[in-house]
Amino acid sequence: MPIPVKLTRAHQVTLPKRLLERAGWLKQEFFVADLKGGYLVLKPLRMESRPTLASFEDLRRHFARIGITQRDVSKAVQWARRHESTAASRRRRSR
Repeated sequence: MPIPVKLTRAHQVTLPKRLLERAGWLKQEFFVADLKGGYLVLKPLRMESRPTLASFEDLRRHFARIGITQRDVSKAVQWARRHESTAASRRRRSR
C-alpha cells in the first residue's frame, strides 16, 4: 500500500517510520538514489569494510582490484602538488 510523503522547499523527503520498518531499513543511514522508468528508486548503501594493508604490495593489489592505475596515482599526486603550491602562495600573499 503506497504511503504519501512530502517534498519540502529544501528538497528533502522524510520517509515514514512504518515504510522504513516494512523495508527493514530502520537502522539504515545512507542510500543510493536513481531514476528508473520515471520512478525514484532508493537502495540501501552497503559500506564495505576497509582492507588492512600491511605493505605497499598489499596496497598495489588493492588498487588493482578497484581499478586504480599507476597513471591515476601519478595524476593525483601532480594535482595535489599543484593545489598545495597554489595554497602556499596564497598564504604567503595574505601575510
